[in-house]
Amino acid sequence: MKTGIIGLGKMGGALLRGMLKAGAVAPDEVWVYDHHHENVQALQEEYPGVHEAPAEAAAADAVEVLILAVKPHGILPLISSLSEQGADLPLLISVAAAVSLEDMEDCASDGTRIVRAMPNTPCMVLAGVIAYSTGSSVTDEDEEAARRLLSGCGSVYKVEESKMNAVSAISGCGPAYMFTALDALSDAGVAMGLPRKTALELAVGTMRGAALMMEQTGKHPMALRDEVTSPGGTTIAALNTLDECGFRNAWIQAVKSAVRRAEKMEEH
Repeated sequence: MKTGIIGLGKMGGALLRGMLKAGAVAPDEVWVYDHHHENVQALQEEYPGVHEAPAEAAAADAVEVLILAVKPHGILPLISSLSEQGADLPLLISVAAAVSLEDMEDCASDGTRIVRAMPNTPCMVLAGVIAYSTGSSVTDEDEEAARRLLSGCGSVYKVEESKMNAVSAISGCGPAYMFTALDALSDAGVAMGLPRKTALELAVGTMRGAALMMEQTGKHPMALRDEVTSPGGTTIAALNTLDECGFRNAWIQAVKSAVRRAEKMEEH
């Protein structure tokens, strides 16, 4: 499927590299446009055969699906500009946070098919989490095409658009939370005398293993926690300290803060 992308920043680059790595798209069927030519060059060095489009409109003309990976403030002007070209647009997949389908459809030509997606950066290593919602003109075939592309990068979930800010706050921002937790665990290990590399490897392996346990057993996280927690042992002592420091509430408040920020961004 001929696929294009406008914007090869951190999110756009991660998403497209994941699709290419997974074989969801072939390099010679990809057209990219980015204001920074060096971003395109770096991609072409990794995946020879990828085409560089001379302009946004040229990318749209060449493909069946066009991913819009520009900053939120640029998404509506971009859709308006593409719509003014007069030709029917390909299926659009926007990954811009806090820009609604309604706003995108209002500035697009009638019948433009738009999918709003919220991926995260682990898409680059084919372990992404991607939520999406569909616009009013999207057909079943369009939705299947979008799912097929996105699923090459990880797990894909359809959600009500009204829940997209919550999705963004959990899985979109979530990798940053996990990296912060890993850094804290690593620092704690160093404070207790472990070499930095060893402490970080222990933390990463533990987080990976815990996630796999949840995924493969289907058990509730608190049930799995109880299996690790012996009466009067070290784990319960550590958990009590986390509670005293407001660990759970800090995570909940972080997610709420991200949602509030997304809601404010939507107002503008």
